[in-house]
Amino acid sequence: MTFHWRISTLFSIIILSIWIIPLSSVNATHYEIGTGIGDMTGPISEITLFGYGDLFQTGQGLLQRIYARAYIIHDPKSHKRVVFVNTDTQSIGDIVKSRVVERLQSIYGNDSYTVQNVMLSSTHTHSSMGGYLQYTLFEIAVKGWIEETTQPMIDGIVRAIVQAHESLETGHVTLNSDELLDTNINRSPKAYLLNPYQERAQYQYDVDKTMTLLGFHTDHKDIGFANWFAVHGVSVNSSNRLINGDNKGYAAYSAEHQFNGQEQLAGKGPFIAGFFQSNEGDVSPNTLGAYCTGTEIPCDGSFDTKCPGSSRCFGRGPGWEISDYESNRIIGQNQADMAIKLFKEATHKLNGPVDFRQKYWDITKEKIKKLDGSIGNPCRAAMGYAFAAGTTDNPAIDGIYQNMTHGTMFWDLLKNIVKRPSKHQVECQAPKAVILDTGEMTFPYEWQPHILDIQLFRIGNFYIAAVPAEFTTMSGRRLRKSIKEKLIELEIGNEETTVVLSGPANGYASYVTTYEEYQMQRFEGGGTAYGPYTLTAYIQAFEDLVISMATGTSIDDTSEILPDLTGKAFNFNPGAWPDRPRIAKKFGDIIRDVKATQRDREIVTLHGKSGTTISASFVAGNPRHDVKLEETYLTVEKKLSNGDWKVVRTDHDYDTRFRWKYSNRLLGQSEATIEWDIGRDTLAGVYRLGYFGHHKEFISRKIIPHYGYSSEFTVEGHLNEEDYYYCCNSDENHSCYSTSSMFRYMHPFMKYHY
Repeated sequence: MTFHWRISTLFSIIILSIWIIPLSSVNATHYEIGTGIGDMTGPISEITLFGYGDLFQTGQGLLQRIYARAYIIHDPKSHKRVVFVNTDTQSIGDIVKSRVVERLQSIYGNDSYTVQNVMLSSTHTHSSMGGYLQYTLFEIAVKGWIEETTQPMIDGIVRAIVQAHESLETGHVTLNSDELLDTNINRSPKAYLLNPYQERAQYQYDVDKTMTLLGFHTDHKDIGFANWFAVHGVSVNSSNRLINGDNKGYAAYSAEHQFNGQEQLAGKGPFIAGFFQSNEGDVSPNTLGAYCTGTEIPCDGSFDTKCPGSSRCFGRGPGWEISDYESNRIIGQNQADMAIKLFKEATHKLNGPVDFRQKYWDITKEKIKKLDGSIGNPCRAAMGYAFAAGTTDNPAIDGIYQNMTHGTMFWDLLKNIVKRPSKHQVECQAPKAVILDTGEMTFPYEWQPHILDIQLFRIGNFYIAAVPAEFTTMSGRRLRKSIKEKLIELEIGNEETTVVLSGPANGYASYVTTYEEYQMQRFEGGGTAYGPYTLTAYIQAFEDLVISMATGTSIDDTSEILPDLTGKAFNFNPGAWPDRPRIAKKFGDIIRDVKATQRDREIVTLHGKSGTTISASFVAGNPRHDVKLEETYLTVEKKLSNGDWKVVRTDHDYDTRFRWKYSNRLLGQSEATIEWDIGRDTLAGVYRLGYFGHHKEFISRKIIPHYGYSSEFTVEGHLNEEDYYYCCNSDENHSCYSTSSMFRYMHPFMKYHY
């Protein structure tokens, strides 16, 4: 009897263990979580867009607003919290982060939010305004440090974090991942092939195809997600003049529309969808490959595949025959669809502590072991000829090609006039042919950073490594692998641990290739500023962060002090001039009333296919006078049965465009044009276009708001009960348009582009 009791007891213990141990291991920690969104759109006119390095690519309007999306996870047990923010920008200025933290501390005190637990990461769009990086090289590209850009950025980021903080409530975080195909390719595949075969054999693709997603769920509702996927923000090319968030900005817009519904205006909904960037250094959204313009000749930007005549080597996105805006929509929608799928299918809940480590790190002081066994340091920063060549996403200087490991007589002469590299710099950077010796240039101040902000977040068994640079596919894989192996070694990780790279984050320090890729000196190698051992230095620095986290020790004693150079900064951008209306016109008056354009090719919108564009132009002031944060420059409004008007589109909707230009710069006269692509699923009814702007008085210099509306027009489309009496046979005394007509999308390519 006793024996049988003991056997049954033992059996019961074993059975209970089988059930209880797995349950306890997957039991989700109940965190306090919050999400928020903030409009951070800066000046949409006259300021240079940042990413392509084209001084003449200045803003002339708005395709979509740029936003900051914030996510807070707070561990009630340890009272530790992290906040990570995604911004629709090329990168994030280190001083922008410092100012954001200062603002947060003025609201919540010095303990809740610090540079250690606040992470600012960018989507790397090349179509938003520049002027927020404090180093000379990046300021030259946009003509200076621009407070007009920086202040709205800070306002929007702080607004997003405050919204997330004020909405904190108990909930859980889910984790899911899957492969996303047909959305990215490697734009430097020959350099990738220089990596060891044994290493490449571990991976199916030459780019990362995995999207990793965190889902945020309170006890009452779903509040958002954040995902990481590597693809460059260059779907929209350098001929574009309209501010937008590129493919990840569109992905966020589409996903939020899906969860918030059609009745919720874009950018205003409670569900927040963040599409974070990862190791996209050599990853392009132009998935059809690169061809010489005007031909079907494939190319890769090197001298070996030099294009004939005036043709240039450009990558083609999936919608290139229509426009790069259509390619942008396709690549963005692919990401949105996968993120929605991952969010809805996620079952794994994060469990465990929240922790963080951060330090300001002088990369040039890091001791590294070189391949020859000697001990040295990464180089001072320098940019190579291959960087000046540009990429297949956007070629740069004619006569300079990717793969160049030697200079030219003309450019070497100019380079040496600016700053001849020292012998040590030439040897350290080899085989890079240096065209800009930025690390040895100090006038008017530092040209590139050497003190970098690196950061590691932990949420249970999920880790985020924030890097201030663009890592190539394999360099990102090596860093993630190194971090994970160190986590396992120090017993705060296991084989199920997930590590993602997020960046460019907390600053900008150009590119990071592997040592092997660096030897070819493709664009990414030419832009690896600190030489061939840059990746080695990053790996060692992140291992230090892991050790600090695992041992519970502080990293502060090894952290440098971040310089603030903005007091010395220049700004060669002229201020916004006063405005004058046209003769016999007032600001907001119609110049050209409602007009329909029918084209030969339909495009896709969130409201069905569109073949018709409606437009109207107004007497305007310069949009720089007021960036209209959390507002709009345009509305599409639908007339209700009681005569009131309902806003159904704003300037963040992808089927609208706000264009601005001077009609007479000398007299300060300008006009704004509003465009709306009418989708087939648009409800039938009476509509109008609204314009909202500000002008600067010529004498008093006061900034004064104004607005105007187009005449009413009828749209024949899908009918609902309220609108059944609207059709294009009506006797209404205004224009009438059918949504079934064919329309070819705006084609923003340069004259030589296809």
